[in-house]
Amino acid sequence: MTRARGALDALLEGTARQREELADLLGRTAGGGLLDRPRIAIVDELTGALLALTDSTELRRYATCGAAACRRHPAGCGHDLGDRPGLGPPPPSDGYRPGAALDRYVRARDRRCRQPGCRRRVPLGGELDHDRPWPDGPTSAGNLAGYCTGHHRGKHQAPGWQHSLAEDGTLTVLTPTGLVATTTPPPF
Repeated sequence: MTRARGALDALLEGTARQREELADLLGRTAGGGLLDRPRIAIVDELTGALLALTDSTELRRYATCGAAACRRHPAGCGHDLGDRPGLGPPPPSDGYRPGAALDRYVRARDRRCRQPGCRRRVPLGGELDHDRPWPDGPTSAGNLAGYCTGHHRGKHQAPGWQHSLAEDGTLTVLTPTGLVATTTPPPF
């Protein structure tokens, strides 16, 4: 009986050690374990504009209207789900910095510097800028645009340049010489 008990103890000890090693490996390779799930971009078929950035769990949650008949037969649901939460831009943040969902959404929408003619990527650590300065303007998708470091500095320090961001992400830049340039978020 002691041999069987010893084998069982060794098995349990090995399982606990493997569990700890797996958790450590997931934490090191994914940065946050399985916390950050793959993202799904929902885009407008005609314009290619980003409508929402979600994941499979949220998509399943909002995929049906909630009526009992539709839960039983989701393919037959004919209700309009376009205004469901989670199927549009994330809500505005209360403070200066955007929340994680809003940050991901704006970076996915813009991908590259929004200054006309620039193709640099928006740095991961920052460079999302308020069109209408905070706290006078909200920290929302319609008031944030991504810039490379140089153009972000130039927007604030170069005299005579005017930037105007529309709610759909269209950026209009007026230069000191009167030239007007407009950029839209790249289509998906």
